[in-house]
Amino acid sequence: MRIVDDPGFSGFIRSSPWMLEFTLLGHWDVDTVARFAAAIRDSVERLPALGVRPGEQVALFDITGFAVQSPDVLAAIGAIADRSRTTSRKIALVRNSALLSMQVKRAMPHLAMFDTRDEAVAWLREEATA
Repeated sequence: MRIVDDPGFSGFIRSSPWMLEFTLLGHWDVDTVARFAAAIRDSVERLPALGVRPGEQVALFDITGFAVQSPDVLAAIGAIADRSRTTSRKIALVRNSALLSMQVKRAMPHLAMFDTRDEAVAWLREEATA
């Protein structure tokens, strides 16, 4: 189910396992980060109506179309990922840029990164079936 369609990102809620999936695009400013944070909040708030308790879902972020970001944007995105209210059991990023990967590792070292969507989804599903 599509949950958001913004010029800088799109988002879906998928089942089996329950997954929030976002595709990040282009170069962002702090206003885009604020819209992104609101979209994540809104998607998590939709989960109970679907029968999903917070924490049952996993999250996939495809950053293959994402540009290297400014330090203030990267810090703001890192704050979203590091908040104690982050409810996803596992979070995976799909990347294709070495420079962006280095940026992400600095700002969000706890997130798992993968070269393909298939690898990321397989990893996210591992825990769901365990």
